[in-house]
Amino acid sequence: MERVAPRQVAYENQLPLAIESKSQRRKFFPEGATTYGPNGNANGHTSIIRIPINADSLLDCQHSYLQFKINNLEGGQTLGLDVGMPHIKRVRIESAGTTLEDIDQYGKLFGSVLFPTQATAGAVNEYNAAGMGVAQLGSGLTNLAAGPGGGGAGQIADSAFAAAGAGNPTDLELQTEVDRLRDGIIAAFNTRTADAGIGSGHDDNNTIAAASGKTFSVCLHTGLLNLEKYLPLVMMNAGLVLELELDNANSIGITNGGDCNWSMSDVVYVAHLIDLQRDFYDRLRMVMEGSGGVLQLTGTTYRSYQSNFAAGAATTYNMSIPARMKSIKSIFFTNTYNAQRYANNRFGIGGAVPNGVSEYQFRVGSVVYPAQPVKVSATNKGEAYQELRKAFGSLGSLAHGGVLLNNATYYAASDTQHAQAQGSLVATPYGLDFESFPKTTLENGINSADRSLPITLEIKREGAQAALAVDVDAFVMCDAVWYVNLDGSVSVSV
Repeated sequence: MERVAPRQVAYENQLPLAIESKSQRRKFFPEGATTYGPNGNANGHTSIIRIPINADSLLDCQHSYLQFKINNLEGGQTLGLDVGMPHIKRVRIESAGTTLEDIDQYGKLFGSVLFPTQATAGAVNEYNAAGMGVAQLGSGLTNLAAGPGGGGAGQIADSAFAAAGAGNPTDLELQTEVDRLRDGIIAAFNTRTADAGIGSGHDDNNTIAAASGKTFSVCLHTGLLNLEKYLPLVMMNAGLVLELELDNANSIGITNGGDCNWSMSDVVYVAHLIDLQRDFYDRLRMVMEGSGGVLQLTGTTYRSYQSNFAAGAATTYNMSIPARMKSIKSIFFTNTYNAQRYANNRFGIGGAVPNGVSEYQFRVGSVVYPAQPVKVSATNKGEAYQELRKAFGSLGSLAHGGVLLNNATYYAASDTQHAQAQGSLVATPYGLDFESFPKTTLENGINSADRSLPITLEIKREGAQAALAVDVDAFVMCDAVWYVNLDGSVSVSV
C-alpha cells in the first residue's frame, strides 16, 4: 500500500499562475427606436426591441443584466406592476440569422413557474420588477404612536398584538416587533398585514405614479444568458442579437382606473466583459481544431405551448404538446382565467390559479408518465408540490427556498379570481420531472425527437372552477447544446 504524506507537507503542490485578464463594463444599446410600447399600442411605438451584442471579449452572462425604464403615460392614474417581468412576452437570441434560443410567454414562465418555485424570500424583493430595491415598510410604523399607556413614544400600540390576544406587550414582544419593523422581515404570501415588511407579494396599484417612470435592472433567465462559462464573443463573427417582444399593455399589472398605458425607454444591456491575453485565444483555437473545430456550451432552455379550456368544457381535458427534443427534463403547466389574463384590475401574468385540477399525467407515445396520475386537491397539496420540487433539486435537501410553501399560496381552492390585493399572490404551477424515467443511462430525460413521439397532457378537474374558460400554458424544459464553430458561426441542438 502506498504511503501518503499529509498535504501540509506536500510542498511540491503549488498554485498555478493565473492568466492575466481585465474586466470591463460595457453597455449595448438597441438598434432603431429609443422608445418602445406594448403589443398593439396606440402610441405608434414598436413592440420589438433588438440589441446587438458583439465584442472582442468574453461575455460573463451571469453578471450582465438588462436595464430599462417603465413610463406611466397616464396623467390621472397610477400603475402597479406584476411580479417578475410580466411585460416581456418573448425572448429570442440569434447569431447571423440563426436562432439560438426562443422562449415565448416568457413573462408567464418566469412569473408563474420559475420565480415562485425557486425564489427565496429574499429574492422576492430583489427580482420583483415591482419591488426592485424599493423597501416597502407598511403602515404598521404608525403604531409607534405618541402618548402613554401601551401606545406611548417608542412603544407599540396594544392593537399590534390584539389579534394574538396578547394584551399589553412584554419587553421581549416590544423588541421583537420593533426589530421586525426596522429590518423589514419578509412575511409569507397571502398573510401580509399592513406592517408585514418588504416584498411580500404583489405591490398595490401605485408602484409608478401618474405621468412618472421608474428604472429597473433585471437579469434575463434563459439558458444562453445564464451560462456559468463565459460566452466567447471573440470567437463569434456576428456576436449575438438579443430580441425582446413586449406583451399586451395590461400584462404589466393593474391600475386604479382604466387600461394600462405605458412605454419602455432607456433600454440597455449592461454587459460584464472579460479580456484575456491574445495568446490564450490562439491556444483556444488550437484546442477547437483538435476537437473537431467546435466549442461546446451546454445549458437548459424552455419551449412554450398554449391551449385553452372553453367555458363549461368537460372535466377531462387532453392538451397536445408538439415538442420534439432529445432531452426533455421536465414539463410544467399553469392555468390562467382567459378573461382576466389581460384585465386591468387583475394580476394575470405573475401567478396561476388551481383551475380545480384533481389529477394529471403525461402520455409520451404509448407510455404514460407516471403510471398512476399525480393527484392534487385542497387537502392533498403535497403530492403535486413534491413532483414540482423534483424538477429543481433533491427532495432530501433542506436548502429549498421558494414561496409556494404557504398554504394559502399553492392550490388555494377558494380563489376563483386572480389576486389583485396588495401583498397577495396565488401561484399554482404543476409539473413533472422526467429525469426519473430514463430508458438507458445515455439518455437524460425523455427523447421525443428521434421517433417524433407525440406528447399529451391529460388533465382532470372538478368543482366550480371547472366551468370557467382557462388558458393552459405548458413549458418544456430541455437540455441545449450550443456549438461555436471555428469559422465563427454558431448553431444549437435541443
